[in-house]
Amino acid sequence: MFRPLKKPLKPSEVKKRRMQSRLQDLQPSEEVLKQHVRSDLDYNVEFMKNLFAETSDFVVRHFHFGSNREIRVALVFIDGLVDSKSISESVFKPFIMRTLENGDPELLPQNPYDLILNWLVTFYSVKEEVEMGKLLDLVLAGFAILFVDGSEKALAIEVKGWEKRSVDEPKAESFVRGPRDGFTETIRTNTALLRRRIRTPNLRFDMLQIGKVTKTDICVAYIEGIVNPATVKEVKKRLDSIDTDSILESGYLEDFIKDNYWTPFTLLDRTERPDKVAGALLEGRAAIFVDTTPFVLIVPVVFSEFLQSPEDYYEGHDYIRPFRWFALILTLSLPSLYVALTTFHQEMLPGSLALSMASGREGVPFPAVVEALIMEVTFDLLREAGTRMPRSVGQAVGVVGALVLGQAAVTAGIASPFIVIIVALTAISSFLIPNYSASIAIRYLRYPILLLAGALGLVGIFFGFMILLLHMASLRSFGVPYLYPITPAVPGEWQDVFYRAPWWAMDRRPRLFGSPKVRRQAPDQRPEPPQKGPTAQNGGDRGNQEDQEDQGDQGGQ
Repeated sequence: MFRPLKKPLKPSEVKKRRMQSRLQDLQPSEEVLKQHVRSDLDYNVEFMKNLFAETSDFVVRHFHFGSNREIRVALVFIDGLVDSKSISESVFKPFIMRTLENGDPELLPQNPYDLILNWLVTFYSVKEEVEMGKLLDLVLAGFAILFVDGSEKALAIEVKGWEKRSVDEPKAESFVRGPRDGFTETIRTNTALLRRRIRTPNLRFDMLQIGKVTKTDICVAYIEGIVNPATVKEVKKRLDSIDTDSILESGYLEDFIKDNYWTPFTLLDRTERPDKVAGALLEGRAAIFVDTTPFVLIVPVVFSEFLQSPEDYYEGHDYIRPFRWFALILTLSLPSLYVALTTFHQEMLPGSLALSMASGREGVPFPAVVEALIMEVTFDLLREAGTRMPRSVGQAVGVVGALVLGQAAVTAGIASPFIVIIVALTAISSFLIPNYSASIAIRYLRYPILLLAGALGLVGIFFGFMILLLHMASLRSFGVPYLYPITPAVPGEWQDVFYRAPWWAMDRRPRLFGSPKVRRQAPDQRPEPPQKGPTAQNGGDRGNQEDQEDQGDQGGQ
């Protein structure tokens, strides 16, 4: 008899199996991790020591307990991940200070584990585990493991206490008006900051771990009843499909879960501000917290949100939003317009301006497109250098360097004065975009439009913008069109796109997010001035009379 032929594996499946085998080599085998705790204390301690290979930060404390010191106990933990004060107060002190009376010595040898669990361990969070693999994960997460001789169970005591940064204002998202707190590198601190703002039991935090080696804690936050269940399901599906050895920052997750990698635009928003995350959750979206990083991801997003700032919603009037859209157009098209007008369409310029620009470029040996490219690349290099340098030096490099190089380029005849003005206006316009990631995409997209303008003039700029708009219209963020609500056009939701309407006018959530509760507040809350006339006057007189009567009654009492 012949055995049936097996279906050959696809190259992708072969690569996946090889990667899984390599990742398994970085961890202890499953057979080892599935072993249970034994009643032999020495075996349990040696097992944990072998897993950590005698590393210096792995600590083992042996001590005896009982009237005759017949109970042996061992406490294992990792130095630096636990709070020594909590261990001293919740573990060591009860063992040392408790004095057992006459009947207790007979009880101790029989069930010391129950006695320790119910009487002596006073910390609020205690877990019972029997598998060595789970105990290993708990030790690495900041737990202290208590082994008791003669017991086949172990106690995991949560005594996390590593050094962490205080809650400060985000330096990259600082505003004039608004809260001054920001996320930190501790995930529970971040969820607490969000819980302070959204005081409802419907706020959910679903935890999971990603990374075979790092085992990074990931938290998906949403408000049940407001968020679309399909959005949460899709987020968890994409997170569960990640198979990698490490997640060190939220940017790792961003590459794995965003809809289209081959796009210069960011399809997920990231922020350090709790108020921004709270506002997104109240609109029916989800947030992804990653341990060890203060940057939180928000999904889904649309392009118009990158021109919005949390500060817009704290001021009484928002007049800056239209200027941001104008600045977006300027930073994309201003160098290209300069090249197109000076190279192909001089007749569109006023005569005096054309003569002035021609005289300024009289000694420049390069065409206008090369001149613009040189100055744009130079300024981008200066800005990037100012960002990477120390804070005390970076500002000086960004401002002084641009002034000195611009003046030197004009003096040397490499660039004209007009292109220096154009580059300065382009840079200032790019700084008006609140989101740094979006500004990077816009900053680098002006180079292909500049080349098209140098080749075809205004026709090239037109084709460049058409291709850009078609690309943006094809993008999706977790199923939501990227240009919503501009296209598909929903004029009723433009009140938070091109301008910021008053809060009493924005009584509905974005419909395309699929929230079960579209309405978020009562309608018709626009304040109106008091009515004038006999009715209002009589009402005022009657109110004054009632106040006088109340004061008279209080005086009589």
